[in-house]
Amino acid sequence: MNYKREVIDIPNGKGEIIRFQMNDQNSLTGQNMRDLGEILNEIKADNSKRGVILTTDNPKFFCNGLDAENLLSTSRDKLIDEVGGIVILFGELVKFDKPLITEVTGHAMGGGAVITVASDFKYMLDGKGRIGFTEVNVGLPLPGSFIDRIKMCVDPRYWAEVCLEGTTYKGAEAKKIGLVDEIAPTPEEIRKIALKKLETLSKVPQAAYRATKNTLNGALIAHLEQYKKDTTKSFEQPGVVDNLLEAMTALKEKRRPVFK
Repeated sequence: MNYKREVIDIPNGKGEIIRFQMNDQNSLTGQNMRDLGEILNEIKADNSKRGVILTTDNPKFFCNGLDAENLLSTSRDKLIDEVGGIVILFGELVKFDKPLITEVTGHAMGGGAVITVASDFKYMLDGKGRIGFTEVNVGLPLPGSFIDRIKMCVDPRYWAEVCLEGTTYKGAEAKKIGLVDEIAPTPEEIRKIALKKLETLSKVPQAAYRATKNTLNGALIAHLEQYKKDTTKSFEQPGVVDNLLEAMTALKEKRRPVFK
């Protein structure tokens, strides 16, 4: 199973802790992204569930983005379905109108950073793990939906380095620029912070929380379909697919990519 689900008791109902266990780097494929979207929609429809914590027991990787092996084994005409899956998952995360909390206890690159910023509250381990939108560094244009969300939380002075350079940040650095909300020295402390926040949010009237969250994210949600179309168009630009495959091959071969 790609995800381990644990139901917990919280004030006024239940919560869920969803642990990522996709593979050794918790990397993303079209299928496991669809699986997570389905889980979130199931919880969204269950009135007894008041919120979700996303986490992992993997000590090194929270989520290391798109799976290189999977992309390299996918035919070129199907690549957009795999790569575009993160845009669709991002939409499901943003439309999940109950409390969504992320514990970043390891590296969160590319898709891992996307999942993080799509959450309402983001807590990161103050350790060796890094977080960053590394899409441009593997030849992928950063989707507009991700950029809109980055602008909602990151200090404007850092938009360029986050989006255009694919800069990666340790916990304290990520907190400084607004990419995460809080840091803690141990996974146990991260869990305490996350549970306390989930318990606090569960006391807010559910209808009010959900309506307000949908309004908060309303402008972004309204443009999701257009952003999906834009992503498909950007994928068709000359060199994008070749550069992506070169980046994935270089990652597999543990060398620097040579882009066109």
